[in-house]
Amino acid sequence: MAKKYDTTDAADVERKLASKCSRTLLALPIAALGLLAWQATAMAAAPVAAAAGQTAENAGQATQQETGKAEAQQTQGLPVEPVKAAETESAKTPSTPAAAEPAAKKAEKRKNIEVQLEYLDGRFFKKRDVDLYNVHVYRQYKELGALTLHYGLTFERATGSTTEDDIWRDAEAVGFGPSYMMRWTKHISGKLDGSIDGSGSLLVYNHAHPGNGRAYGFLWRIGPRLTYHYTDRDALSLAYLFHHSSNGMSTHNPGYNGVGFSLGFTHWY
Repeated sequence: MAKKYDTTDAADVERKLASKCSRTLLALPIAALGLLAWQATAMAAAPVAAAAGQTAENAGQATQQETGKAEAQQTQGLPVEPVKAAETESAKTPSTPAAAEPAAKKAEKRKNIEVQLEYLDGRFFKKRDVDLYNVHVYRQYKELGALTLHYGLTFERATGSTTEDDIWRDAEAVGFGPSYMMRWTKHISGKLDGSIDGSGSLLVYNHAHPGNGRAYGFLWRIGPRLTYHYTDRDALSLAYLFHHSSNGMSTHNPGYNGVGFSLGFTHWY
């Protein structure tokens, strides 16, 4: 008797095998694409990792060099300088010309003292022959462009006589008092300056001066002056001055005039 085969089971088996093969063939391309994507990602990350490793290596070498230098300095007994801290501090407080400018301006505003020695010869009055030997001490306190203002003291020694009303009177006296001076200055060249000085002094005398006058008076002076700065702090000057002396009253006011030379010395400190 012949065997009978179940064709239905055979057909199912074939279908299952075909389904497995199709799934296998579909998975192979997907796996290949995944492998390619992984390789691309790995190749892109390799340079970054290499660079990071190089940077870390350089940093380690620099740290080792600094550590070795510090150890060498400590071994030799030398102080270790905090380079980074110093650089940070200098970066916080930079030295700029703008910061140094106020200090330079402040240095330029120095104090000074000026001493003037002068001789004034009595002129213009035949009956009032009075000569003056004066010492003036000034200090500049303000500068307005080319104009400077000074205050100080005047010491005066007067000699001579007057012959008012055909009566001879002694004019010798000693005076002392405050003084004020204004000076307009113009630079000439090099170390040489030119100026015009104008000053007024209120003097108190040891007795009435001149004869038939009063025991106080005013001394007015004006004239040109040349100043030579022979150092940064010192200068010499020479002036030719006209002066007028009187007590300013309508009576007992035998005023007199004169001209003469003034030698000055100025020191800045």
